Amino acid sequence: MFKYYLLKNLRNVMFLFWSFVFPLALMTCMYMAFGDVYDMVNSIDPHKTILVAEDDSEFSVGFEEVMHTMSDETSDNYYFDLTEDMSLEEAKESIKKGESETLFVVSDGNIEVFLCNDHSMTAAIVSQSVANTYRNKYEIISDAFAKDPQAALEIMTSSEEMSDFTEARKDVFSGDPNVYSWYFYSSLVMGIFFNATGGAAIVSDLKADVSCEAMRFSASPEKKSKMLLYSFLSRLIPALAINAFQLVIMNKVFDVSLGNDILKLITFIVAANVFSISFGIICGIIFKGTLESRANKTTAIIMTSVFLSGEMLNTLPGTIEKYCPIVNDINPATVMNMTFYRMSLYSDSLDFYLNMAKIVGAGVIFLAIGTLILRREKYASL
Repeated sequence: MFKYYLLKNLRNVMFLFWSFVFPLALMTCMYMAFGDVYDMVNSIDPHKTILVAEDDSEFSVGFEEVMHTMSDETSDNYYFDLTEDMSLEEAKESIKKGESETLFVVSDGNIEVFLCNDHSMTAAIVSQSVANTYRNKYEIISDAFAKDPQAALEIMTSSEEMSDFTEARKDVFSGDPNVYSWYFYSSLVMGIFFNATGGAAIVSDLKADVSCEAMRFSASPEKKSKMLLYSFLSRLIPALAINAFQLVIMNKVFDVSLGNDILKLITFIVAANVFSISFGIICGIIFKGTLESRANKTTAIIMTSVFLSGEMLNTLPGTIEKYCPIVNDINPATVMNMTFYRMSLYSDSLDFYLNMAKIVGAGVIFLAIGTLILRREKYASL
């Protein structure tokens, strides 16, 4: 019976596309579009940059400190050849003549970026990234100080710790993190979460009012618990094999960091797949109609969850966290994304384990409920 379910699943074109082909296609497109950017950043000579601070506000002073850090010739993060002794008019004239490549004009709460006409793509990306990152972090920390000073200090500490991970790791999972890592992680998680449609298909394998196949199995002397186990494993094992292949491609081909703890990585991948399939079982039980109808409704939930997790817009989870953090706490795709991200790029394991507890806890509960319902369901006639 296990072989039957396994072959049935492997012949499912939609499963292979959404779980295997689509995530890899997204990663390939992102790598082709942006993969060279950070190699360029690490290899270019620092470009000539002018900084004009129009006031002495905390915002401006803080940005000046950031720029000084990135203009230190003795540092590995030497990106800017910085000049600060110009007026705004002189600085703009220098940009117009092409004598300098980038101009930052900073005032309280605002950063303007000017580029010369023949600026490089790298200069544009780096300057925009520096300005946006500083603005976002300043806003988050300011809000935190206003609401909870202790939390603000923790955020500042975490921000400082991130600098430790700008150096390549020394193990098999080495790789420098960059802002596009989030998209690679979320693409893998999306593929894992699409296995929920397989969970909905398990319901059709066992509920006699959904498919004729399930009707025949229900009339057989075979135990439902055994059928449920075989059906579940026939979807879990191929999913794990697909993820293993995708992780190798991510690390070896796309040079994406996967963290330095292979045990954590394996635990996360197994737990995330178990949760996704179990979640799909619950959806398959709750939704009514044919297998196609149940799968379509499950897919709608998956796509909504993936969108809110930042797959299309990586700043969206941060915005949600500011205005309605509970959405991030209960959104499966966001929880899995953050678990993967924390595992790969942070040394502090607390957040990883907290998110893992959510994934494992919910997966166990969903699987237990699904098992109880599917095992005990009886039919007056078949």
